[in-house]
Amino acid sequence: MPVVGSRAGASLAWWLAPVGVTLVSMALGAVALGHRSLSTDEAASAAQADAPLRTVVSRIVHDDPGQAGGLLLLKLASTVGNDELTLRAPSAIAVALAAGLLVVLGTLILGRGGGLVAGIAFALDAGVVEASREARPYALGLLGIVVATLLLVVALERGGGWRWIPYAIAAAALPLTHPLAASVLAAHGAALIVTRADLRRAGFALLTGTIVAGLVLAWMAADRAGAAAGAGALDLGRLGRGLARGVGWNPVLVVAAIAGLYVLFRPHGGAGRRHGVLVAALIAAPVVGTLLAAVALPVHAGALVLCAPGVALAAGAAAALLTPVRGLLWTGLGLLLVSSAVTIAVRLESGPAEDWQALAAAVKRVRGVHETVVVVPSRSRAAFAYYAPYVPVIGHAGDAGAWVAVVADTPEGAVTAARPVVSTPRYALLRQFRYGDALRLQHWVRP
Repeated sequence: MPVVGSRAGASLAWWLAPVGVTLVSMALGAVALGHRSLSTDEAASAAQADAPLRTVVSRIVHDDPGQAGGLLLLKLASTVGNDELTLRAPSAIAVALAAGLLVVLGTLILGRGGGLVAGIAFALDAGVVEASREARPYALGLLGIVVATLLLVVALERGGGWRWIPYAIAAAALPLTHPLAASVLAAHGAALIVTRADLRRAGFALLTGTIVAGLVLAWMAADRAGAAAGAGALDLGRLGRGLARGVGWNPVLVVAAIAGLYVLFRPHGGAGRRHGVLVAALIAAPVVGTLLAAVALPVHAGALVLCAPGVALAAGAAAALLTPVRGLLWTGLGLLLVSSAVTIAVRLESGPAEDWQALAAAVKRVRGVHETVVVVPSRSRAAFAYYAPYVPVIGHAGDAGAWVAVVADTPEGAVTAARPVVSTPRYALLRQFRYGDALRLQHWVRP
């Protein structure tokens, strides 16, 4: 009886593992969630969602289809409130659900130990934690990737039939979570190609989902063509920063992922080789998708956080290398926990790149009676208005002086960006203040 009871307890613990990882992820996302200033992108999306549902849907269809899932999620949140905590809570919930489901996905293809490590690696990925704390569509994209991949693996492992129907629906809906999330359909296709099974139903489901997703992506690309929307040209620096976010700036996670890919692709790996193709493609697909899109469209390198599910699964596969040696698995997991805790702490301790709350408070405090306020670029007005709704903003400097809020990485770049809205030499820059790495406040006066 004690043996039976012990086995039952262990089985219950494994069943509760996804719940535990979900709660850990939720706790990390909720830490001081409402104490960070909204960024330009967050505030712009929140302002778009702060309208009747019919207006929001019309805006998605006609103006910004690429933000469909994010705007609808913000609209749902705005029915509860419009404070920072409420607007960001859906992202924290989406990432927490993705973390729990990743344990299930990892268990199906890597075993219990590998699934647990994969879920923990995902939940403690600093880039994923940041995504869970932003009112941006990245969190929804992560959930979409995990759900679609889980449905694919369930249908493959347990037989097709009706199980391919929910997969086809999830695959078709991937672009609505985030446009780059649809890139993992290529990973799913690669997994099907190397799978020795009857692919008639699987291929039909994947083809149907891909066709629908492709049409949605074409619609989004046509709308986005020629619209910078705050994204610059993709270069090696931005690509590197995006990849660093995907692996959580964590060298231990990188090493674990490389070791896991070795395990999956090593000779005589059996089913692991087929799973290795899926995991490797989940990492590569968002990168390749970003590079291809950058040829014709402006892209956000931060979206490469969508590589995180593949990276976490690869790290989970590394558990097979450590398990044969007693205690080594727990040592490796402890090292991953420590390195993840350090990177998360560093990222959470750093201030916001755009502290609009502090800037707005400063403007309300120092603005003179005959001084105007200008915000550059114009899409950042929503962030300023969120924290200073009673301070009027105009398009160009006027009267005795002007306070200009500029989103720029350097003081020189801020001056260059502000010149078109400030007539020089009619006005001269008196002083410049910094509110985060990417936000400056300038005081222009008549010389």
